[in-house]
Amino acid sequence: MINFRFHIVSLIAVFLALAVGIVFGATVVNRVIVDRLNDRIDTVEKNAEKRKTENDQLRGQLGQQQGYIESTQDFAVSGRLNGVTLVTLATSGVNDDAVVNTVELAQKAGARAPGILWLEEKLTLSDTDALRQLGETLGHPNESAKATRDAAWGALATRLGTGNAGEGRDLLSVLADDGYLRFQAVGNQGDNFSFSDFPNGDVRVLLVDGTDAKIQNGELLAPLTNALVANRLRTVAAEVYVEKDNGPKRGAMLTPIRSSDGLNQTVSTVDDLDLVEGRVASVLALGDFSRNVVGQYGYGMGAQKNIPEWTQ
Repeated sequence: MINFRFHIVSLIAVFLALAVGIVFGATVVNRVIVDRLNDRIDTVEKNAEKRKTENDQLRGQLGQQQGYIESTQDFAVSGRLNGVTLVTLATSGVNDDAVVNTVELAQKAGARAPGILWLEEKLTLSDTDALRQLGETLGHPNESAKATRDAAWGALATRLGTGNAGEGRDLLSVLADDGYLRFQAVGNQGDNFSFSDFPNGDVRVLLVDGTDAKIQNGELLAPLTNALVANRLRTVAAEVYVEKDNGPKRGAMLTPIRSSDGLNQTVSTVDDLDLVEGRVASVLALGDFSRNVVGQYGYGMGAQKNIPEWTQ
């Protein structure tokens, strides 16, 4: 006779069988999943190792090419700036080494390039006293920061274009004494430098700005370039680029020049002064003014080619 205890035992046996089946089935399925995941991991690891090997090879090739460029730069620019006086204007905040190395290369090219005229942060005129002082110096008191700064660019370009200190205190000396301008000597050519007799002869200008500059781009590059061109100073405008998250693209700072039908016919631009090839391009572009050749060089927005054509 089947009693209640028999039913209980039967039900327990059924549930135990189901549990054993579930556990066994899960173990089989999990093993299949684990095996597949392991296969995928092995594939990813192999691909990663392959990419690492390829990247190492590319880095090696890039290093060789960079070494070749560095070892040939002196030869590439030799004699390109014989008899030229180079005025280098650079915005405070950009990489010092990039600017110094370019001036040194210009010296090797034959230029009289005693050093760098750094445009200091004080020229932002964010301070009331700085604005008042510069306005009085220029004879434009009580004007806005933009109007005063534009007047400063015009006066500076005129002073460099005439090469004449004139009577009284020299504008360059005044700007330096008041903290708007700073001269940095480069090499032996900077020994015994004097503002009063600089520049002279065949004068060309290298104007350097950059993404790390302390004077905002709209306040410097376009208005100062226009002032230099108005004074017939042959100018190369160069960018020292530093990549930043959500920052401008390479060459973006030079857009006001490269997109201007007037300026892009008279001003050469280089958007990679942070690289050796950009420094070579800058010196060659300065030399090309002797052939009335103007170009837009680099790798960024608006560049026409990497570097000027090398000629005998």
